[in-house]
Amino acid sequence: MSAFLWAGLGLLVAASPNLLVLARGEAIEALVAYEVLSSVAVMLLVVMPQGFGRSGEFELPVLLALLLFGSGMVFVKALERWF
Repeated sequence: MSAFLWAGLGLLVAASPNLLVLARGEAIEALVAYEVLSSVAVMLLVVMPQGFGRSGEFELPVLLALLLFGSGMVFVKALERWF
């Protein structure tokens, strides 16, 4: 198993407390957990293709990084009345 796959496993383990906060936290805590999880998802999608030797699959993480920023802003706008 390569170091990239170990890094992906570490990212998954590190993201698990954020899932709990996202499910049970207040609105502002859930927003922060969502942003952290989206960043971890992008990093995971960068690390895993490199670990499996499929370097042609880096377009998805780049596109996802751009789209997740916008979706975070939509999430903030939708929850604006509770902040």
